Amino acid sequence: MSVFYRGPRVLITDEFFEVAGLRRFPVRALRDVHIVRYQAPGAGAHQVMGLSALAGAVVAIPLVGRESAVLGAVIVIVLLVHAAFSLSRRPPPRWDLVAVCGQEYARLFSSSDQREFEQVCRGLQRSLERLAREAG
Repeated sequence: MSVFYRGPRVLITDEFFEVAGLRRFPVRALRDVHIVRYQAPGAGAHQVMGLSALAGAVVAIPLVGRESAVLGAVIVIVLLVHAAFSLSRRPPPRWDLVAVCGQEYARLFSSSDQREFEQVCRGLQRSLERLAREAG
């Protein structure tokens, strides 16, 4: 039995794909393996709110008058700082490794760590390539 990936949460061999000792999928039964990427919910809504508030402030400044230019500048600076803070706090995306196993879809593995996820994908790819070579 060849081991293609051994990590803290996943073990991939030429026979099975095992997640944390809890779930085990036979590699021969996996079909239509693909990646699904999820962005954190609401990340786009915060950007839109910040941009609309910034646009509203810019439109309102000429209507207020020249004497309020300082107040307008303070408002714009506060909005820019808030936008920068909101963008820096965005949670990382999450990747799912999904496949058809038997007759139903199964989420094989999920991670928000891109490096770990890519290593798991490469291990499964190597396992599937070995299986295809042996079958061919």
